[in-house]
Amino acid sequence: MALAMIMPAMAATYSLTVTTGQASYSAGDTVTITGTLNADASPAAGLLVGLKVTDPQSNTAYTTIATTDSTGAYSASFSSILGTAQPAGTYTIQATASDAQGTQVATATNTYTVTGAVTVPTITLSPNTGLATMISGTGFTASDTITITWGTITMVTSPATVSASTSGAFTASVVALNQTVPGAYVITAVDQHGNSANATFTVPNLQGATGPKGDAGATTTGATGASGSNGAQGPKGDTGATGAQGPAGPSGAPGEVIGGTDMPLTALALAVVALIIGLIAAFIAFTLRRKIAS
Repeated sequence: MALAMIMPAMAATYSLTVTTGQASYSAGDTVTITGTLNADASPAAGLLVGLKVTDPQSNTAYTTIATTDSTGAYSASFSSILGTAQPAGTYTIQATASDAQGTQVATATNTYTVTGAVTVPTITLSPNTGLATMISGTGFTASDTITITWGTITMVTSPATVSASTSGAFTASVVALNQTVPGAYVITAVDQHGNSANATFTVPNLQGATGPKGDAGATTTGATGASGSNGAQGPKGDTGATGAQGPAGPSGAPGEVIGGTDMPLTALALAVVALIIGLIAAFIAFTLRRKIAS
């Protein structure tokens, strides 16, 4: 008895275990973690066990603190944080137990795998042609903000901020940016982790066929305009060339010889005068014809 009082109390020896409900899970399954904590081979009740799960890229996938029951057992489970976008591969569980004073007394590790390919993000357009559409997406990172682009141009969406749900899904409506230019355009959705999907939207040709040519309009002749005023008189023309001599006039009747020998001279004089008058008349007639002709 005295010896027992002199010797100091020896620290308890703790042992900790950690395991999962199954060795492999599919993405999105509920992962169950269980284990036990013993002190000197007896259950260690009421102590805290910290749990941390890291994914294949060493990112923290889940953390929690469990409390041992009267049998020294503890448990925890999670699924929402795992999500459908978690990468496939090996996950590591780190368990750390502490005593009543908060001193770390034991640790344990274990692993499990997530099998199957990572869910590929997809989007669907309803309709996929027209001037506006509703976009539905799945397989994106949970709670991420989604950016939607038309080619390289960021689109205005309804709602204004599009976020993926805890299952990686979203819906949003958009209006086509090139409504007057028919053709096929690519709409892309991308989350904050770079996961993306695209679909083709077609803007139809809204211009109808060319109509038939209309009938020709009636022809209407306008009224005749008023006559213009007479132009100024032109300059006098050059004198024409002398016309040919006209034919000789008829000879006069022989004169009577009355009482003297000089009567024939008189008759001759009269004949000359008549000839001259005929020539003058012919010249005047020719001149008049020239003037009339010009």
